[in-house]
Amino acid sequence: MLDKLKNIFEAQKKMNEVKKGLEGICIDHEAAGGKIKISMTGTQRVVSFEIDSEFLQPEKKEKLQKELVSCVNGAADKVQRVAAEKLKSTMGDLKIPGF
Repeated sequence: MLDKLKNIFEAQKKMNEVKKGLEGICIDHEAAGGKIKISMTGTQRVVSFEIDSEFLQPEKKEKLQKELVSCVNGAADKVQRVAAEKLKSTMGDLKIPGF
């Protein structure tokens, strides 16, 4: 029982370390052939957006909206994969089921 509690506290400590590490990671993603770019931290905070002036015309509004959604979702997917890899490698040595 005491060992299980120790593992829980150790897991919590390691998860906090992973979160801090993810805050320092920056993931870049592009959409629309590189005309829309996003940078996102490992905790899914948007750091920057770049939009080519081609998309800033009123008649391109719908296309811009579609590409923005694609770009944000693509970056979020990348961040989730990186976070999962880091969490798995960090938590694996604790012998917690599922990691």
